[in-house]
Amino acid sequence: MDKLRRHGRTLALAGTAAALALGVGACSSDGGGAAFRAGVALSHPDQVQDALPSPASLPSGWRLASGAKPPQVIAQAEASSTCRKKLSISCSGLQQGGTVRYELASNTDNDIRFTLLAFDAVENAGPAFEAMVTSLEKDDDKARRINLKAAAEQSQGFERPADSSDSASGVVASAMVMRVGTVVVLIELDEDERDHKTLQQFTALQAERIKRVQQGTNPDA
Repeated sequence: MDKLRRHGRTLALAGTAAALALGVGACSSDGGGAAFRAGVALSHPDQVQDALPSPASLPSGWRLASGAKPPQVIAQAEASSTCRKKLSISCSGLQQGGTVRYELASNTDNDIRFTLLAFDAVENAGPAFEAMVTSLEKDDDKARRINLKAAAEQSQGFERPADSSDSASGVVASAMVMRVGTVVVLIELDEDERDHKTLQQFTALQAERIKRVQQGTNPDA
């Protein structure tokens, strides 16, 4: 599990705990009623902050990680530079990025990290999603695809089998990448149940928040 964790703590978007280079790709259809807003771009910093999970929106038992700040926005120049370096693509149309990190209060070794990339158009978000596929499968040959539901145009979950030291506890490291319209987001969880209940819960939370912001509503209302 340590190798998967290192993706989140060294391949950071802006020196935070959220990674760019851990990503996956596949397709799933979005049956939600907000699909007509999928082309809306998150062009303002407040939109990116609102789209990321807020402390108030977390499931019971989760909190801001020690030393972490509430959702942070990464300016276009810095986000684009890091995106090009980590994903080896042009990252055309990337307007800004965002990150946040939370922890489980009862087990502070268990972090969950969110990295959000906001593009100007679906046509530019798609290649970034696909580049994350290549990045993960090239960087970690022990990461394997898992099937999870996500209310997104494109989504894929991954897990890394537990190391021997973790096998007795029945946990795995897991990740989800999804594209919701013009937004690409990566979720990384250090310790997940083998049925991926926690990752599934946060995936649903994140997708819903992005859609609400795309619709022009407050996701915390």
